[in-house]
Amino acid sequence: MEMLSLKTIAGGVIGTMTAAFFLWTASTLVEVDKRTAITEVKVRENNKMIKPLWEDFIRRNTNGHVEKLDEETNYKVRIKWK
Repeated sequence: MEMLSLKTIAGGVIGTMTAAFFLWTASTLVEVDKRTAITEVKVRENNKMIKPLWEDFIRRNTNGHVEKLDEETNYKVRIKWK
C-alpha cells in the first residue's frame, strides 16, 4: 500500500474546503432568496392594505396642504436678514 504524500493530503483538504465553501455559499444564497420573496409578499400585502386608507386620507384632507396645492393663499413670506 502506498503512503499518502503531503501533496496529496493538502490537495484533498483544499479541494474539500473549496467544495464546502461553494456549497455553503449556494445554500446561503437560496436562503436569502427565500427571505426576499417572503418580504416581497408582505410588502405587497401591506401596500394593498394601506393604499385605500391613504387615498381616503388624501381625499378627506381639508387643511389645504394636499388637495389645494395650486390654490393661491394670503400668506406672505418675510425674510429677515441679520
